[in-house]
Amino acid sequence: MPGRRPLVLAVSLALGACAGELAAPQATMLPASPAVAAPALLAGVATSTRTSAAPPERRARPRKDRGPGDRDFVISHFSAGAFGTIVISPATYFLAAKVGETGHGLGPAVGALLLGAFLPPILNYTVQWAVGRGIAPGRDRFWPGFLVRQVTHLGIFVGAVVGGADFRNLGHATAIVLGDAIVGSGLATMTAELTRRPRSVSQAATTEVVVPVLEVKF
Repeated sequence: MPGRRPLVLAVSLALGACAGELAAPQATMLPASPAVAAPALLAGVATSTRTSAAPPERRARPRKDRGPGDRDFVISHFSAGAFGTIVISPATYFLAAKVGETGHGLGPAVGALLLGAFLPPILNYTVQWAVGRGIAPGRDRFWPGFLVRQVTHLGIFVGAVVGGADFRNLGHATAIVLGDAIVGSGLATMTAELTRRPRSVSQAATTEVVVPVLEVKF
């Protein structure tokens, strides 16, 4: 038995070595094949491309594109009406006075009243409308502003006539003309500004383009 111990030990060592060499190798992580990785890469690229190519949120158009809020239109429209009234109204009142003195009876007086009541608004607002049309072509409606201007002028004119104002008096005439220039032109400008047609904005069509990119790793 003492002689067999070295032999048994040698055989045990040999068997242990063989068992270690024949053990199954541990599993290692290998990179995915190109056929498996390509769909995932294409999906990621398509998602990022759609995100970047998506159109921005449509914000509300500026106020001057919708109609109200154009400072240049308001200033020009009101200035044209005010200065036009200062020039046109005294001339029409002078013409009406001349018509009233041309004959006898109620005819000339009625003609003079009609001229003083209806001619100044037509001429004054035509000037305003022409200036506004030059700034915003095709957007300034004529009738809303004109009707407001006509009603305002009639109120001032009838009030002056009923109140006994003398249109030949410089003080009376100046007060009537300035009141019509400021109040009438201001209300007409506000009406024209609030009733202007909005500017047409063409929305460009957006096209979504997806470019696939294939990345292959070896």
